[in-house]
Amino acid sequence: MREWSSRRPTIKKITNGNPIVRFLFEEMERQQIHEGCMSERAGFHRDTLRKWRNTHQPRITDIEACLNLLGYELKPSRKKERK
Repeated sequence: MREWSSRRPTIKKITNGNPIVRFLFEEMERQQIHEGCMSERAGFHRDTLRKWRNTHQPRITDIEACLNLLGYELKPSRKKERK
């Protein structure tokens, strides 16, 4: 795994409105995991992961694989009702 540089800029701008995608990139930065390392460990090309940041929506199996590598699981929960 590549070493995390202290000179690395903070999280790049994420224009994808999906909250799970935003969480994924924020958590990758918190755990200091590069996009290339994450995509390699999850089993897909790094450009796939990079495109999630701005334009493409990930498949549920791909996002679940990434979250599992970060120590999280994707789990449905009942939506809170409005009053």
